[in-house]
Amino acid sequence: MTTSPTWFGSTDRPLFGVVHLPDGGRARAGVLLCPPMGKEHVDTYRGMKFLAQELTAAGFAVLRFDYAGVGDSSGEQDASDALAGWTASIAEGVAALREMGCRTVSAIGLRVGALLLDHAAADLGPLHTVVLWDPTPRGRGYVREQQALYRLGVGSDTDPAPSDGAELHTLGQTLSREAAAELSALNLTLSAPTVGTWIAALREGGAAARLSATLEAADARTIDVGPMADFVSPASFLVPVPADAVRTIVGAVDDAHDGLAADPVSFTPRRSATIRTGGGHVTETIDALGEYGLFAIRTTPTTPEDGPAGRDADATVVFCATANDTRIGPARLWVESARRAALSGRSALRYDRRGAGETGPVTAREHTPIYSPEGADDVVTAAREAHADSRRVVLSGICSGSWNAAYAASRTGAASVVLVNAIGYSWRQKKSAVGAVDPATMGVPRTDPEWQKTPRARIKAALQKHLPYRAWLLLGRRGITQVPEVLLRTLAERGVQTTVVLAPADHRWFVDQRGTEGLRRIARTGRAPSVVEVGVGDHSGFHHTFRAAVTDAVLGALSVTEDHRDGALSA
Repeated sequence: MTTSPTWFGSTDRPLFGVVHLPDGGRARAGVLLCPPMGKEHVDTYRGMKFLAQELTAAGFAVLRFDYAGVGDSSGEQDASDALAGWTASIAEGVAALREMGCRTVSAIGLRVGALLLDHAAADLGPLHTVVLWDPTPRGRGYVREQQALYRLGVGSDTDPAPSDGAELHTLGQTLSREAAAELSALNLTLSAPTVGTWIAALREGGAAARLSATLEAADARTIDVGPMADFVSPASFLVPVPADAVRTIVGAVDDAHDGLAADPVSFTPRRSATIRTGGGHVTETIDALGEYGLFAIRTTPTTPEDGPAGRDADATVVFCATANDTRIGPARLWVESARRAALSGRSALRYDRRGAGETGPVTAREHTPIYSPEGADDVVTAAREAHADSRRVVLSGICSGSWNAAYAASRTGAASVVLVNAIGYSWRQKKSAVGAVDPATMGVPRTDPEWQKTPRARIKAALQKHLPYRAWLLLGRRGITQVPEVLLRTLAERGVQTTVVLAPADHRWFVDQRGTEGLRRIARTGRAPSVVEVGVGDHSGFHHTFRAAVTDAVLGALSVTEDHRDGALSA
């Protein structure tokens, strides 16, 4: 099979997608995959890719895509007409499959993607089969659930009341009040007369009971995909691929299309697109980096006279994803930061390391460690591919992404790093086994009162308070605990300008790990990093005010990098 990342749809509002075609250039039908949104979009990313791989192996042409204003697609996530943009994106996806040569088109929607697909279905022309996978039955319940998750995981908001027309923040997405109201008004109906067969793929503990009457009225076929909660709402950053559920769905789609003749299909990917954003335009280009073809998107200033600035542009920022997330960042942080950087005349590169996002095929039981030699090699590759001159490179990442950013900067001679909510300050990172990740061993700030009562926590607290600093530093150098000076001093000695951006809990942890003592010691060298304590925010970076502070820090680092370079050239 072939897998081709691409831009598609109209040139004034390009969408990002990935086309999967079977070997031999013929397909039984085209299948459009409509993903969830917000944090669910990122959590389910590899699972949706696995579904595409399995469908393609069964002889189908598949298109995965991001809605307008979501993921890598163009558009603003808080647009007042977002719902119209989402449904138009589905229509453009169906049209793209037909343009490839698919006379028969079907579609699969996951979670809120199923609700949007149901809403759009009547205007898509004939659809052979529509699969609603763990569908969200009502928009109002979805919006309220996502708001509650935001408040629970991120913290309270200080936005004006809804009557003031303010944005509405959910976990992983910002919505305009108009779009939130329109989404809230949607209910799953299965009423589109142009759909040949409806299939509801329902998980254990899902919405089966609430949908029974609607499914019966539509004469929908129901299939059980078993327990799947860890996929759509994982308890940690480890999101399992629901291989059994995927194969059940593929079997149902296979049966529904039994007997259809295969059509010849062809497709030529579009590698570059002009993106309208923030009152201007930038150019985004799909790239493959290094020996392993790491998936990446370059964002550069759009210069009509000379074309994209590319690797010889002014200062370039490389964004490093955290944990097993994709290159888009929390609530689209890296996408929006990249485009703001390009509007200011700089460039940006966001990439997926091996085993994450678009890089590499998905396996049924894959496990991509947070820290690994492969991940370290990948970030060095990205840093070296970002710009021909390493002293014009800035790297930034959150949590484990910040460790990767620091590692690449220390190895390549990058100009600057912006470390966001860094918790790994030792160069010796521990490996994790599947199902055995303990936040306490990964350096994650622990505020759980029950954990603080444990013997381990009490011993650590005593060491933090009473152990002479030099002995504490020795523990950090051996990787026994996380001591900020270990990593920060290395960066300072190698001439890397460092900015540390911290949410409140992470700042407290930084102080507890005796980070301020380390800063005072590094300051004697005249190369102390700057620490930005943001008054609000969460460790993962979903809080909208915290995200704005991160973007400002990145743009500031780019500006300083350029100023230093220009000064050196003048001298």
